[in-house]
Amino acid sequence: MYVKIMKEMKILAICGSPKRGNTYSVLNMIKENYPNIDFKILMLNEINLKQCKGCYTCISKSEQYCPLKDDRDMIINEILEADGVIFASPVYVNQVTSLMKNFMERFGYEAHRPRYYDKYAMVMAVCAMFGAKETNEFMKGIFGTFGFNVVSSLELEIALNSEKEKKYVHEKTMKEFNNFITSIKNKQKNTPTMGDLVRFNIFKSISKLNKEYFEADYQYYKENPRFPLEASDSDKKEAKKTASNMINEFMKVRL
Repeated sequence: MYVKIMKEMKILAICGSPKRGNTYSVLNMIKENYPNIDFKILMLNEINLKQCKGCYTCISKSEQYCPLKDDRDMIINEILEADGVIFASPVYVNQVTSLMKNFMERFGYEAHRPRYYDKYAMVMAVCAMFGAKETNEFMKGIFGTFGFNVVSSLELEIALNSEKEKKYVHEKTMKEFNNFITSIKNKQKNTPTMGDLVRFNIFKSISKLNKEYFEADYQYYKENPRFPLEASDSDKKEAKKTASNMINEFMKVRL
């Protein structure tokens, strides 16, 4: 049974497959089964997203100073306009594809200055037999650092394309996608982990220690001094202490 959508919902699916194969087919199946949802599939192999140079400019100065001029800003706008984002990748050598990995690298500055706390995400990994769970855990971890509220995870094994397998894939996919859009409708948010809080405090503290180099981070944490999601006072205090200890240990062998 499908969730009834009262108003038009916008879902963006970012697909890391180098072809329109099984991963694309599953996304298209969702799109066809939910005609009342504005569902857009963005194929990373069909857009201009150049390979990250690792220059660190987006982190130290700002993403606007990235020397690569391509479709990155278009992707950002698509994400900002969506109610939810599906990050989908086939499993290649027990990991995401190089296309999806490059996407993560080009958006790596978001881990320093996360802005997607109001966005919901679903991760989807497609394999023949092994690696989907591990691939989704990886994607969940990365996109969580960007601020996404990852509320849904779909692992699919597609090997034979038999009628029985197709039925199984359809039922499993529809069930998980229903869970995803229900979370969006109900404004369900995950509770921040200690890792989320510690990471926020580490980047905030480092930007203060070296504000000339991390000028973009410094400005971000000056404007956003508090973690934006609700957390207990005790967790906040513990995270601040842990972050301070980690920074002190890091500095011991470097200064």
